[in-house]
Amino acid sequence: MTVRRGCGCRIRPTAGNSERPSGPVNQASFSPDGKRIATAGADCTSRLWDAESGRLLATLAHAAAVNTANFSPNGKRIVTASYDRTAKVWETATGTLLATLTGHAGWVYTAAFSPDGKRIVTAGADHTAMVWDAGRAICLPL
Repeated sequence: MTVRRGCGCRIRPTAGNSERPSGPVNQASFSPDGKRIATAGADCTSRLWDAESGRLLATLAHAAAVNTANFSPNGKRIVTASYDRTAKVWETATGTLLATLTGHAGWVYTAAFSPDGKRIVTAGADHTAMVWDAGRAICLPL
C-alpha cells in the first residue's frame, strides 16, 4: 500500500502487489492510536494495514462485500459489516475472528462500537438497527 502525505493524500495499494484489493475500497478508518488503518472492500475482505509503512497486517474475510470496518475505542477489536448479512468482530493483534453477529434479514450496511466498547450497533437493509453485547455477541432488547 502506498501512503501519500500532504494535501489531497491518498492511500492505495501499490500496483502489482499481492496485497492489492481486487475491488473498490468502500470505507477506511484509523485505529484510536493512529497506528493502523482498517479498510472495507468490495472484494469480500477487510484489511488491516500499518499506517506508517503501509504493510498489510491481516486480511479479514466475509462471504460478500464488506461495507465498513471500525475499531473499538481501545483499538483491540475491529467490527466489520457485510452484504453477507453479518457483522464480525475481530482481534486486531492477530486478525482472529472472535464473533459473528447474525440476525439481520438483509445486507448489513454499518457496524460500530459504543464509546465504552461494551456494545455494538449494526444497521441493515432490513430497515433495522440492532444493538449487541460486544463481549457475549448477543442481540440486546431495546
